[in-house]
Amino acid sequence: MNMLLHDMKDMTFELPETEWKIIGANVKTVQCRGCFKCWLKNNGYCIYNDAFAYAGRDLGLAENCFVISEMTYGGLSAPVKRFFDRAISKALPFFTFSKGEVHHMQRYKGNYSYSFCFYGKSSDLEKETARRYAERICINNGDTLTGVFFVEDMQSAKDLFLSSIKGGAANAVSADAAGTSSKSKETL
Repeated sequence: MNMLLHDMKDMTFELPETEWKIIGANVKTVQCRGCFKCWLKNNGYCIYNDAFAYAGRDLGLAENCFVISEMTYGGLSAPVKRFFDRAISKALPFFTFSKGEVHHMQRYKGNYSYSFCFYGKSSDLEKETARRYAERICINNGDTLTGVFFVEDMQSAKDLFLSSIKGGAANAVSADAAGTSSKSKETL
């Protein structure tokens, strides 16, 4: 399964004959309460039965994850961040050492790829912070960062995503991450 996670209001994606699960993060959900019942009691799903109850499973099963988020001071927008917070059940409450760091063991096996596209005005410092933030998300999830993109607006983010899945998500996104840039798209 492939997954698109986005925060774009009133934006529709028509993806016939594709295996992309589209999650619009701008829905009414509760914030993670930190109760750890998704780890200790419910075997990977949240006790709050809303649109993000199975966020950990969705993230854990996504071979390719494309995240579109408004740039918010060098980080994810609140709705997208809330999804990642609620996806804590992707990991287990046990620890392991990896490359000299301590991380949670993963509930779902596999090394999947993530691409992040941030839209909106941003400074160089915010771009660098966002790139490092995306790297840490991937490291903590035991996955690979395929690309970090910066575009001017929501439509450019949508266009980048749609162009990346023509002919296969991994190939197109990797090609873009290799360093192409234009006036409306910048990669780090």
